[in-house]
Amino acid sequence: MLIKLLTALLLTTTSLPSLASPIFNAATGHYYELHTFTDDWRLDWNEAKVFAETLTYEGGNGYLATVTSQEEDDFLWNALGAQGSFLGGFDTSSYDSNLGKWQHQAWQWVTGEAFTYTNWIPGEPNHWQDGSSLTPDNEDYLMYWWQASGSWNDTNVDSSYLSDQGITYTARGFVVEYTPAFTPAVPLPHSVWLFASGLLLMIQRRRNRS
Repeated sequence: MLIKLLTALLLTTTSLPSLASPIFNAATGHYYELHTFTDDWRLDWNEAKVFAETLTYEGGNGYLATVTSQEEDDFLWNALGAQGSFLGGFDTSSYDSNLGKWQHQAWQWVTGEAFTYTNWIPGEPNHWQDGSSLTPDNEDYLMYWWQASGSWNDTNVDSSYLSDQGITYTARGFVVEYTPAFTPAVPLPHSVWLFASGLLLMIQRRRNRS
């Protein structure tokens, strides 16, 4: 019985997620996954939102990631490398014909969570070129800044336009978050696996001698 138990314990290491699997954040209890655009596959913010909501992992539905704390923010930036990626924040706009410009409401998350924590680049959100003829939803969508700052920027729906100094800034992908249906088990320390394997080997040797 003891041998079977230890063998089962050791075999569970084969079920550990691969490098391509969503990454678990113990602080939030959620999984996160980075999807990177290619030359042949690119989505705007709305399409990325719909795509994320078709995904599932560990019994939980996917959605564009919501960042509600500094700890979660740091995790996404450092663990995923989410530079230039769409997040699940957006701002709704309406055109005021009397003022001749777009009026913006409060920023919100796709999940309806409170939009209290923020990490904007200084001067953002600025709704760049707001009211121009480019598109009525200019810079109503949230993304990580392109530079290595870990800060946020507001962008248009497809985030593909020329910014200042002739540099093209475009979204590189999007982050999907999953709320699992159950809390994942905490992995045992490496020392436990060494002890278990050693104990199993010792028991097997004793049986072979008897």
